[in-house]
Amino acid sequence: MKNLLLFITLLFISVPAIQAQDEATYGYEQGDWVLGGGVSFGSMDMSGVETKTSSFAPQAAYFISENSAIGASLGLMSMDVDGTKVSNTDFGLAYYNYFMDLGEKTKVWWAVGFGSTSGDDFADAQTRIGSGIGMNYFMNEKIVVNFQLANIFSYVKQGDDSSMSFGWEGEIANMSATPTLSIFFKL
Repeated sequence: MKNLLLFITLLFISVPAIQAQDEATYGYEQGDWVLGGGVSFGSMDMSGVETKTSSFAPQAAYFISENSAIGASLGLMSMDVDGTKVSNTDFGLAYYNYFMDLGEKTKVWWAVGFGSTSGDDFADAQTRIGSGIGMNYFMNEKIVVNFQLANIFSYVKQGDDSSMSFGWEGEIANMSATPTLSIFFKL
């Protein structure tokens, strides 16, 4: 009887300890890799003009500390406007800083980055520097939903033209300033 009582006591003590080891940890550590990006397709018919768009934009980031990451992206975009096809390529580098936790599963970040876009739509390559904010929501330890509000600050140069903006007025006329939602996988 003493052995049974000892066994039950050890069982009740050890089960919470085992469960504590299995609890999910949400967040990043130095050396983590995150891969993901977005894919989009669109179709629109306005005043008899049919437009179809698609984009494929993989991204990768490496965590240099638990709160800082450097990332790279490559975007391939195509558009068909009434049979006239154009394609563009976008390349970007960014630094991300995770500065706030909103609960256990949500991390808020700010980023600053450099990008360049060239292709059929651009007589001269477009170069930009921008800053934005966003947040990650952990679906589980490895799958992360990313929401980004890009270009809170941006400077864009193309040929002899340049522009600078600060803030977001809620308009989504500029493709680079639209909010995006993507999925990442933590390796």
